[in-house]
Amino acid sequence: MVQRLIYTRELLPLKRIDYYVASTIAMTMALTVIGLLGILSIFTLLNEIEAIRNNYTMSNVFLFVLFSLPRLFCDVIPYAALIGCLVGLGILASNSELVVMRASGVSTWAITWSAMKPTLVLVFSGLYVGEYVLPDVEQTARINRERAMSIENKVTSEFGFWYREGDVYMHFDNVNQSGVLERISQYAYDDENRLTRSLFAERGVYHDVREGEKYWLLESVAITELEGDFTRTEHLSSMRWDTELSPELLSTEILVKPDRMSIGELSAKINYMQTQGLNSGKFKLGFWRKVLQPVATIALVFVAISFVFGPLREATMGMRVVAGLIIGLIFKFIHDLLSPASMVFGFAPIIAILIPIVLCVGVGYILLRRAG
Repeated sequence: MVQRLIYTRELLPLKRIDYYVASTIAMTMALTVIGLLGILSIFTLLNEIEAIRNNYTMSNVFLFVLFSLPRLFCDVIPYAALIGCLVGLGILASNSELVVMRASGVSTWAITWSAMKPTLVLVFSGLYVGEYVLPDVEQTARINRERAMSIENKVTSEFGFWYREGDVYMHFDNVNQSGVLERISQYAYDDENRLTRSLFAERGVYHDVREGEKYWLLESVAITELEGDFTRTEHLSSMRWDTELSPELLSTEILVKPDRMSIGELSAKINYMQTQGLNSGKFKLGFWRKVLQPVATIALVFVAISFVFGPLREATMGMRVVAGLIIGLIFKFIHDLLSPASMVFGFAPIIAILIPIVLCVGVGYILLRRAG
């Protein structure tokens, strides 16, 4: 009974300390998220005002900025967690509360775990938004923007869009989100890279009859077969085209970057491109960025905690914020340097994402060990 009372007395203050540290850091992280979102929203607004033309008016600009909030939220999470943790622990350090906690027997690792709890909430919130909210909202925002800017209801540029499926190279003048392709050109090549067949269609309409039966109906079709020195041209009023391409897949390919797609969409896109013999490197890179972003955020916060107990123990609040920005910029620089390098030199994209994470964890662990 005596042992139970002693355990209860020791546990209650630890729970209060844990809650106090976590709530303080949660507040500073939330304020940092709001501040960064506000700044980036203003920059996005100013950038879009310069792009106003045709039917793209101020109301469309404000709508685009509103639809951009999920994307901006996912972008600021690592840096908001880093700066928020530095500021939150900095407040505790400035008031000598960290010293009192350490003197009362609370270990550095216990404080680290308390600081990680609001980080985990922020990370999983970002993961949910990135997986279930961002892809649809981002696609809608981009499509509405292109439609308003364009005189026609299209999502392609004035030069059209090239696509490859196996040995067939395709060009579409216009790709409409409503499921209409305009002026379609197809060029089929054999194993020796010789042109064997070409097709031109004025228009293609997507038909989704029922599950498992989806196809394009091409109109005003001209097919040219090349056999040695002989050519044969056939004209058809319409022709069915069976393919795995869909309006959603095409508009996503044109408008939405890989890091704006969900993990499920990226996985499906990678599998599709691999079956077609296409280079899926940028989508693999986007996939591992999405999967490992929570780990990267935790690694940055780990570094922030180690700096507060180490080099920034006696620093001012402004110095801690500047240090957080510098750490974040260095992390982003290494990340942005290695990501394209993986595409150029051909090493696995996961390595490019893991290297800065491992560096952060290594530096943070060494500093925390020295802090005791």
